[in-house]
Amino acid sequence: MGAIRVTTHRYSFQVVREQEPAYPTGAGVTTPHDAAAIAQHVIGGQISEVVLALFLDARHRVTGYAEIVRGTLNAARLTPRDILVPALAVNAAAVVVAHCHPSGELSPSRADRQVTVLLRQACELIGVPLLDHLIVTEDAVFSFRESERWGE
Repeated sequence: MGAIRVTTHRYSFQVVREQEPAYPTGAGVTTPHDAAAIAQHVIGGQISEVVLALFLDARHRVTGYAEIVRGTLNAARLTPRDILVPALAVNAAAVVVAHCHPSGELSPSRADRQVTVLLRQACELIGVPLLDHLIVTEDAVFSFRESERWGE
């Protein structure tokens, strides 16, 4: 069985089973760096901001991913709905969101912080926990979970 990839289009999305996924299917995500390694592999070298959602099962193993939005050089528009619709469609037990900063600057913007707060609240309300929001570049990672001590 291949991995699950959710492709999103303007008014629809579909679940695609890939024979050779771009990330390790079934890999456990126990730390932010586990998820970051996957995100860096998939979107780390992009020249525009890309938002990626990793879908996890109840044991926090990767079951699939979706490129949620592709933005401009320094911005991508994202709402919690953009993450939760495909997460619910693939029956995800938890989600990790990552986006890249093509500039190489890891510091989160004000908009990054605002969308993270909204996304955490929406995910909690729906019952699909947001385990982390990562900012990645080709060689560095910023974790909201670690920097803001979500687990404490």
